[in-house]
Amino acid sequence: MRKLFRFKSIYTKFTLLFLFVWWFLNSITFAVVAMFMRRTTFYDMTKVLPGQFQEFRELHSKMNIVFLISVVIGSGIILLAVKSIVKPIQKLSGASKEVASGNFDIQMKVESQDEIGRLTEDFNLMVTELRNIEHLRTDFVSNVSHEFRTPITSIRGYAKLIKNRDLSKDKHDEYADIIISESDRLSQLSSNLLKLSSLDSKAIPSQRTLFSLDEEIRKVILLLEPEWSRKELDLDVDLDDMNITGDRHLLYEVWLNLIQNAVKFTDKGGKMSVTLKRENGRVIFKTLNKGPSFNNEELKRIFERFYKGDTSHSSEGSGLGLAIARKIIETHNGTIKADSRDGFVTFTVELEE
Repeated sequence: MRKLFRFKSIYTKFTLLFLFVWWFLNSITFAVVAMFMRRTTFYDMTKVLPGQFQEFRELHSKMNIVFLISVVIGSGIILLAVKSIVKPIQKLSGASKEVASGNFDIQMKVESQDEIGRLTEDFNLMVTELRNIEHLRTDFVSNVSHEFRTPITSIRGYAKLIKNRDLSKDKHDEYADIIISESDRLSQLSSNLLKLSSLDSKAIPSQRTLFSLDEEIRKVILLLEPEWSRKELDLDVDLDDMNITGDRHLLYEVWLNLIQNAVKFTDKGGKMSVTLKRENGRVIFKTLNKGPSFNNEELKRIFERFYKGDTSHSSEGSGLGLAIARKIIETHNGTIKADSRDGFVTFTVELEE
């Protein structure tokens, strides 16, 4: 029996297995009928009349013919049945080779609701996910290349200018400051990419503790005080006292990113608010600022990596902050969303208390 399953073709395995079972059952049936007939008076020659013996021989011949016909027909049906079973598997095998070669546009037609049909659905789902991942990877590589190329080009250009011995001290200091600024930008971009990669792979160890959330948000607001004071913003802060369990350091990145973005995108002298409330056992954090609005397409993509909705501020960030914030919130089983209406932009974070 083990030799039967050494064939590489599943079609051969199924066919031989079904034929073996079919022939075995038919042979058992024929043997039982023959044994039963031997016990009848037809085999007692002293009692069998010549006509009856001839009738028995004809019956025996007919049984042999029926058995052979049954075997032939049954074998044919088995071959067709096995072929119909194996055919979708062969198609999946061919489609898998296409996917392995890099073709993620292939989709299989689901023709049944059995295990093969569910396998086909799972295959289509896998290909769809692989296609999405490939698009993300292509966009990611393109965006990373662009984000690194810009500051590197600036650093290289201004470094060449500094080599000019006739350059004035003011110009020299200006170009040196630009090089330092672009270097910091590269460093921050590298740090954000590493952090995002670690969050994706869950390589950052969880350090969940009980801490005062409102106190953490106040620290962020005080840290950014020079920025919102310089822009003379009308800042409204309303924070309820509450403690939550979570990774304080990671969540600090979220509050810093959201409040800093609100300050950055609010016009000078504009209005901005930061609130922290408790609603139905959930922690609700919101930033609201009057500034550039987002359309529906921008709202859908605002948490994508490297996406920058407002091109007027494109040089001020890498487009990774909101992607990192969403990833951190997701690791805390929370949600983050953006809304834009009537000239106001709102970011809302919900967490379990």
